[in-house]
Amino acid sequence: MRSGGKAWAWLAVLALALAGLACACGAHAMPAPPGADPENGTRPQSVLQTWVPSGDFAASSLLRVPRFPRQPPAADTGRVLRLTGVRNGRLSAQLAVIAGADLHGLHASVGPLAAANGATLPADAVQVRYVGYVRVREHDPRVGGASIADVDAGAVSGQGRQRVIADPLLEQAGIDVPRGAAQPIWFTWHIPAAAAPGVYRGTIRIEAEHAAPTTYALQLEVVDATVPDPSDRKFHLDVWLNPNAIAGAYRVQPWSAAHWSLLETYFASLAAAGQHTITITIIQNPWLVAWNDWKPQTAYGYDTMVQWEYDGHRWRFDYRRFDRYVQTARAAGLGPDITAYSLLAFRGPQRITYLDTRTGALVTRKMQAGDPFWTAAWTAFLTDFSAHLRQRGWLDHTWLAFDERPADVLAPALALLRRVAPEFIRRTQMAGTAEVGPDARNLSLGLDSLRTASDAWIRARHARGEITTFYAWAGDTHPNTLTFSPAVEARMMGWIVADRHLDGWLHWAWNDWTAGVFRDPLYAFSQGDEYLVYPGAHGPLSSIRWELLQDGIEDAVLVRLARRRHPHDPRLQQALRLATRQADGRKMDVRDIVRARAAVLSLLVPPPVPLAHAVP
Repeated sequence: MRSGGKAWAWLAVLALALAGLACACGAHAMPAPPGADPENGTRPQSVLQTWVPSGDFAASSLLRVPRFPRQPPAADTGRVLRLTGVRNGRLSAQLAVIAGADLHGLHASVGPLAAANGATLPADAVQVRYVGYVRVREHDPRVGGASIADVDAGAVSGQGRQRVIADPLLEQAGIDVPRGAAQPIWFTWHIPAAAAPGVYRGTIRIEAEHAAPTTYALQLEVVDATVPDPSDRKFHLDVWLNPNAIAGAYRVQPWSAAHWSLLETYFASLAAAGQHTITITIIQNPWLVAWNDWKPQTAYGYDTMVQWEYDGHRWRFDYRRFDRYVQTARAAGLGPDITAYSLLAFRGPQRITYLDTRTGALVTRKMQAGDPFWTAAWTAFLTDFSAHLRQRGWLDHTWLAFDERPADVLAPALALLRRVAPEFIRRTQMAGTAEVGPDARNLSLGLDSLRTASDAWIRARHARGEITTFYAWAGDTHPNTLTFSPAVEARMMGWIVADRHLDGWLHWAWNDWTAGVFRDPLYAFSQGDEYLVYPGAHGPLSSIRWELLQDGIEDAVLVRLARRRHPHDPRLQQALRLATRQADGRKMDVRDIVRARAAVLSLLVPPPVPLAHAVP
C-alpha cells in the first residue's frame, strides 16, 4: 500500500507541475510570460480581442497560434461560425484570444445547440480546453532529427531558451493570460450516433473578469452519414505505449497496484482512439542503442513482460505479468492484436536477460543471432510461448514484431521460426523498408520507403491479406507529428493512408516522456517524436497533434466508405489529390483539407428528395 500512497502524493505534485505549465503558458504569469518580446509583440486594440485562426472555423484547428503574434490579428467578432460533421463523428476547432491587458479567468462556454425541428445536441457533446504552450528544444546532436528551422511554420515564438509552441490541451475551467499574449481555446465535438441530420444553432461565448464578453453565432450541420465506432473502424492504428514511462511520470513502483490503475486509464484512452494493438515486450529493453552507451533510447526503458529463468540446463518462462497486461488492456478495449518485441534486438548484439536460478542473479548474455546459446534459448522460448498462447486462445492474434531490422539480420531469426515455430511465419510484423516486405505479413514502411513504393505493390499486398501501414520518424521534416510540425500535418496522416490504399499508421512512441516533460520536453529525438500525449493529473493529457491525428483517421474512414460506394467516381480522386498534393504544411492552404472532406461527404450523403417526389 505504500506505493499507492506515494502515487496519490505524486498526483498532487503532478497537479502542481500542470499549474506550472499554465504559468509557462501565461496563466498567473503576470506581468510577462517566458519569452515575451515587448518590442515586437502584438498590441491588441481591446482588452479581449478574438479571432478565428485560418479565417475558417472548420479549418481553425489546423494552424498553431503563436504565443506572441508579430502581426496584430484583426478582430473577428460578429460572424457566424460553421462546422459540418457526421453522426458518431468528431470535430475540432479553435478560437484565439489576444490580451490587451492582463486577463483573469478567461473561459469559453457553448450554449445549447438546437435544430429548427426541435432536435438538440446534448451539452456534453462538446469539450472545451485551453491550449498550453511548452518550451522548445533542438534534438540531441548524438541522434539524427529534423531541426526547428526546417519544420516550424512560424508557430514557435519567444526569445532564446524561452521559445514556446502550442501543443498540450489543458483541462481546466479557465486560464489567465498576460497582456500581449495569445491564448487559443480548443473545442472538440463528439456528435452522437443517434443525432438527427440537420443544422443545429447555438452560441459560443468568451469572457474574462473585467472584460466585455464576445459572443459568436454557431451553426453545426450534422449530415446524413455515420462513421463506425472507433473500435469497429477498419484503420490499423499502432502507437506504442511504454508502461515504464507511466510509472516514472507518476512516481509509482512499476507493476504496483497504483501502476496497474494508471495503466487501465491509459489503455482506455488509447482504445477510444481506435487502437487495436497491445504492445508487449518479451525481452528486457529491446531498444538499446550505441549512441547512449547501450542504454535505452528513451528516458525510461521497457521491462520484459515475460521473465526468463535458466538453471544451466533448462529454460522456464513466467507469463504472469504478460497475461495480466493483455487481459487488462483487452478489458479496457484494446486489442485483440498483440505485438511482441522482439526476437531480435533493435541495434547491436543480441542480448538475453534471465534469472539464473542457481545463484538468484539477473544475468545478461550477449551473442549473435544464430549462435548456439541464442538458438537454444529462443527455441525453448518459441515452443513454450506458442503453447501458452494456444492455451490462452491468443495465438491467432499475436504478431512477432521486428523493428527496422534489415533482411540479412532477419535471416537467422526467420530460419529459426521456420524450423521450430512455423505457426509464427505468417504472424510477423516488421517496420522499415520494402526490402523486408516478402517476409512481413504486417509491414510498416518509413515515409521515404512509402514514397518509392508503387500503388500496385501495396494493392498486391492487400490482395494477399497482408497489412501495410506507414510511419514518420524524427528525421522526416514534412509531413510529421513533431511538437513544432505544422498542425495540419498530423491530420494529413490519415489522408496519406487513404490516398495510398494503406491499412493504417504506426508510431513508435505514444508516451515516452522524460522525468519532467513539461520542463524538459525531450530526451534525445526531435521534440514530440517521443510522445503524442502528456501525463495529466489522472491520465493522458491530449495534444493538438493527437487530436488532429484522430480527425485524420476519421477522414480516412470516410474515404473508405465513399470508395466502397463510388469506387470510380473522379470526385474522390480529386479530393485525395487536394488533401495530399502538398506534403509541407508550411506551404499548404489548410482549407484544402476541409474542401477535400466536403467532397468526400458529398459522395456519402443521399441527395435531397426532389420536391415533385416529396411525401406531402
